[in-house]
Amino acid sequence: MLSITEFIVLIFFGSLGGFLSGFLGVGGGIIYVPILDYFLVKYFHDSELVKAVLANSLFIILFSSAVASYKQYKLGNLFFKEILQTMIPGVLSVIVFHYLINNGNWYSRSVFLYFFLSMLIFVVFKMFFSKHQTVNAKNTKNENYKFNLTGAFTGIVTAMSGLGGGVIMTPIFTEWLKIDIKKASAISTGVIFCFALVIGILNINSKPQNVISQLQIGYIILPIAFPLIIGTFLFAQLGVKTALKTNSKIIKLVFASFASIILLKVIYEILIINSVI
Repeated sequence: MLSITEFIVLIFFGSLGGFLSGFLGVGGGIIYVPILDYFLVKYFHDSELVKAVLANSLFIILFSSAVASYKQYKLGNLFFKEILQTMIPGVLSVIVFHYLINNGNWYSRSVFLYFFLSMLIFVVFKMFFSKHQTVNAKNTKNENYKFNLTGAFTGIVTAMSGLGGGVIMTPIFTEWLKIDIKKASAISTGVIFCFALVIGILNINSKPQNVISQLQIGYIILPIAFPLIIGTFLFAQLGVKTALKTNSKIIKLVFASFASIILLKVIYEILIINSVI
């Protein structure tokens, strides 16, 4: 199914996604989505392509977030209360929107690209233009609804974009709840794992129109997903170690730069689609 060159390319992008996942603490979907779109467009079309990209991206994110969550646990840096407050409404919205996408043809590739584009614009804007936030030290026990709303919104974004949610949750936590970025990333990591696990379970029973490999579970194409997962395992830890030694401004700049490149790619694809129409 894959040539040696394609296999190496997937490992490379898996390594890049894994490194950025550890370095930025936001998953890796920003790398996985476009590379999966490139490889899967040969086998799936329109709404089927979107479903396959989302399923495989979140399947890979399940592994990258598991590694990151374990690392946070070893550091004693998992905030179970906040994770639950965010995760429960988020899982509900993930389930609802996953069902709507997989049981209809309304979510086409063009709609997916426009939604993905809007998320990238949000991320780039926050990374380039957000000001340093003063940590709010007050007790947030009366602001539980903010965690609930953040989770519900991020669940929708996760189901519709395949990003995992970290790129949305972390800015919301730091901007709206004024949480320190290290704590925000830790909460986000735990929630992302829960989202990816739920969608992974739901995707097991999905029945795509095309079966392109014997090693296929629903829309999850294991020969394509595994090289990306291998790369993720190889470089996620290195990303975490590098982040500890890097200034936060540089981390933001790196993330915004990668997001900007992918943003330009998505704009190009939208222009191509519109020119065909």
